[in-house]
Amino acid sequence: MFDHIIYRGKTNFKKKKKIILVFIRKQPGEVDWILPVLYKLKENFNIIIIFEKYVALKLLKQNKILFNLFEKIVFCYAQNSYIKSIFYRISYKIVNFFKINFLASFFQNKIYEKYYNINDLNLKIKKTFNNFDIQKIKILMQDFTDNSPWIKKFSEKNSKLKIINYPHTTNIYSKKKFKIKNKINFDNSSYLFLSSSSDLTYFKKKFIKSYIINCGFPKYDKSWLKKLESSYKIKKEKKKSIFVAYKGFEKEKYSKKKYIDQVKSLFDFAINEKEILLVFKFHPNAQEEKVFLSVANKYPKSLWKITKDHQHIAAKKYTIFVNFYNSASTLEALASGKVPIELSCIRKDPNEKSVYSDLKICFRAKNNLNLNKYLKRTLYEKNLNEQKKILKKFSKICNTNDSINRTNKIVLKISKTVK
Repeated sequence: MFDHIIYRGKTNFKKKKKIILVFIRKQPGEVDWILPVLYKLKENFNIIIIFEKYVALKLLKQNKILFNLFEKIVFCYAQNSYIKSIFYRISYKIVNFFKINFLASFFQNKIYEKYYNINDLNLKIKKTFNNFDIQKIKILMQDFTDNSPWIKKFSEKNSKLKIINYPHTTNIYSKKKFKIKNKINFDNSSYLFLSSSSDLTYFKKKFIKSYIINCGFPKYDKSWLKKLESSYKIKKEKKKSIFVAYKGFEKEKYSKKKYIDQVKSLFDFAINEKEILLVFKFHPNAQEEKVFLSVANKYPKSLWKITKDHQHIAAKKYTIFVNFYNSASTLEALASGKVPIELSCIRKDPNEKSVYSDLKICFRAKNNLNLNKYLKRTLYEKNLNEQKKILKKFSKICNTNDSINRTNKIVLKISKTVK
């Protein structure tokens, strides 16, 4: 109970294989980008994943398709314990709150020493897998937004380990494209995988010591999308339907009035058109849906529902795709063969621009009236020529062809430099 919890995956542990250790810090999106690559890498590596927060594992389990594929990839996965080093962790929070710096530093070091204890983790895994040898871990992987304390601990124990940072989302961060040479520098210990060369300017200052490699978009590789579809019997909704990739209300970010008006406009459209089903999927990080539900519950239950379907599956099931302003869900829709309608900006910061509308790879609804126009056109008129042009543009911007095999080969090359 006081130790980290170890679970068995559905892949057998092979003693002769090297090990890749992946750290998931906050949300299942951190698994989503790398999962197609790991699926291929399991042919050559034993893969173990550590979830640092229970909520990430909980949300992954709710996505049944991804979780099923995830279990087929790992020989085991672990969840950080709530209770381990509880005294030090609570003490640290108290003294840190009161700004007692020398004590805060003391307890922080104790947490680092006791909570992130590699020997304890090794013994715990060995109880389930006798042949497990932590020395065979050659590559550490993590989402590039946060550094895991585990990464630091493992690097201190073995400085020759290779660290691969990868995106936790397929977001596009810039319109400008740059050339990234994928010639591997084997002297490096740290690597940064990017989906697009457009992201280079956004990340290069944050990863000065990392060797940057353009990998494309593995999760949009056709082979992976087919695997997702084969894992789920897709039954298309008989009614005309609108899938909405949405976010929960956050008072720090969004105008409450604009948020409510936007939700109402979607419901009012569905009421007026009749025989339209609204299907909402919330971002995993949604803090709460109370504001949304305060509007939705005023409408007939037959008009709407909330789903936990994978976005690719939802895009295939429902007639059209609508998404939040400047959201990576735009790419989810396009990868599924549908041009999304991007909702208007409801942020408190009016200066935020959408890279997707700037790139002209979505239909941008500037206001509620504009939204109704696009909803009708996409539901009934189809606009096939216009959509074909946008989908063609998407395929040029986002390199999805053979990205899984390409990334797999890069990881194999990196692993050969680790002794």
